[in-house]
Amino acid sequence: MASLFNRAAIASSRSGRIVQKRFGSHAHHPTGPEAPPTQEGFTSGGFKLALTAVVGLIAWSRIDEHLTSQGEEKHPITRYIEYYMRSEKESNRLNEQHIVLAHQAAEEKKFYSAATLPPKVQLRYPDLMSNASGKCIQVGSNISPEGVVPKFH
Repeated sequence: MASLFNRAAIASSRSGRIVQKRFGSHAHHPTGPEAPPTQEGFTSGGFKLALTAVVGLIAWSRIDEHLTSQGEEKHPITRYIEYYMRSEKESNRLNEQHIVLAHQAAEEKKFYSAATLPPKVQLRYPDLMSNASGKCIQVGSNISPEGVVPKFH
């Protein structure tokens, strides 16, 4: 009886540890004063990132002014986009091909959704159809199937 109580005590202490490990609300928190807040200034990461973004935007606007003031008809980025873009003929051909394939898929879906399964004929003793003959006669070969009438339960 004492061993049963010992086992119960061990199990409860183990489950208590598992619960404490799984849930942070059960963990032991330090009892001392909270840590002081961090000092924030203009040298923190957020301000450095914002300053870098502002400098980058100013530099990009100057580069953009220089590229557009050279007398070219199109901006270099526009020329780059147009170079790698599909032509209108190619886009139209792909769209038409996609429409044809979508119509074919819709027709096939309509055809297959309208299909019905053949009626299920329930035999009274279906295992008799798969039994082999003791005299090596093929099953169903000596009876004409024309007079057979299926019976439903």
